[in-house]
Amino acid sequence: MPELNESNVRHLLRRTEFVDRQDRVDELLALASLEAAVDNVLAVPANPPSVVFRAEDSNWLRGEDLKHFWLNRMAHDSARPLQEKMSLFWHGHFVSEFGKVGTAELMREQIDLFRTDGLTDIASIARSMSLQVAMLRYLDNNRNEAESPNQNFARELMELFLLGVGNYNEGDVEAATAAWTGHSDNWQTGEYVWRDGRPKHPWEPIYHDSSIKHFLGATINVGGNPEEHGFETIDVILGRGIVPADADVVGNRGRRTRDVAAEFLSRKLWVDFADEHPPDAVITAMRTALVAGDFDVVPWVRTMLTRDEFYADSVKAGLVRSPIDWVVSVLYAIGARSDDVTPTWLMTNMGQEPLRPPNVSGWKTNGYYVNASAMEARARACQSFNWRASREYWRTDGTGYLEMRNGRLTQAALIDRSPWPDYIPSMTDAEVVDTMLELLAVRLTPGTRQRIVDHVAAGSVWERRNALLLILLAPELHTA
Repeated sequence: MPELNESNVRHLLRRTEFVDRQDRVDELLALASLEAAVDNVLAVPANPPSVVFRAEDSNWLRGEDLKHFWLNRMAHDSARPLQEKMSLFWHGHFVSEFGKVGTAELMREQIDLFRTDGLTDIASIARSMSLQVAMLRYLDNNRNEAESPNQNFARELMELFLLGVGNYNEGDVEAATAAWTGHSDNWQTGEYVWRDGRPKHPWEPIYHDSSIKHFLGATINVGGNPEEHGFETIDVILGRGIVPADADVVGNRGRRTRDVAAEFLSRKLWVDFADEHPPDAVITAMRTALVAGDFDVVPWVRTMLTRDEFYADSVKAGLVRSPIDWVVSVLYAIGARSDDVTPTWLMTNMGQEPLRPPNVSGWKTNGYYVNASAMEARARACQSFNWRASREYWRTDGTGYLEMRNGRLTQAALIDRSPWPDYIPSMTDAEVVDTMLELLAVRLTPGTRQRIVDHVAAGSVWERRNALLLILLAPELHTA
């Protein structure tokens, strides 16, 4: 069991709650063990609040409100930000995209599902998201009919959502597609609509294919409620299914699909929370926990967070903050709200914007975000954050200040100097940097701190103020 110490607690909080808030560090260090600290992190509220849209706002503005609300929950408003972190994980896994879905209300419904149920069980999450209109529209399952099948959702349910590439055959895709026929939506109201296999008029198509099918070694669509035939595919994948003998992944042929699914999902979670190289022993332990708990999320995540490997030095240094994680960390540092700074307009160029995954595979992770265009977008965002912190700095009556998380640094303190000929700053260059770090609640390595101090020492009052910008650009803020 990993040791309960400050380094491990800060690492745990950065990976699960976006930022290692000092009050949370103190709270967890007061507990009996790191295991108790993990349990504290996992104790999320049952009914988190949801964004309330203004009736007069356009659909676009409602989408922006949803993004800002969610970023504010991550940065400031949630007592247990793991709830938002897990909802972000599921948003990048069970993917839908605002542009194709079309309405902010439907995206809110899906994000709220991930926020309320993200730590329940994977089967329930998969069942619920599959019949939400956001998913029906995004993967075209609202157009999946018995006489005109659309395989998008059924294929991605196996390939990207639950089982992984190459662990099924085309017969399984066809069977799952048939099971998921009949689910649609009202294009005017956005409400879910079930259309069974009995057309009311001769010219209407047969919507649901209720014929018996064979799927991953199991028989499905055998009577019961036809509206729930699709759910059977989830139950088979996470239950009694067998990887077919002609599956592309030779090593998985004949294995239980629940084991293969548990490994696939465990790798995805580890890469998102830890680093890009999940150890075999960790994946085995996470798979065992997931299968033993019948795909309950809490013991699965708990297993990952209590492994010694999660606290290895290589893991602590092994994750680049995604654009969303990075924006949240900077919003926290300067004490600003997303709707006040509006960082979302730059997040697309960073490579990640809430509600806008690039495709059904979701977002890339880790080193993908270290490239010239993405880092340039972060630098431009830092200028906006710096402007927000400096908004009251330029007062002409001498009362200006820089606004940060833990307080203000006044203009007078920054520029105050003794009279000529001595002309000695009241605050030393090191004091300027250290005061900013304390007010931002940011921790830098000694080397980075010294380089910023040297920059301040080499310049004028402008360099003193712009030390804030350099801190926000520091490499330590780009790693979790």
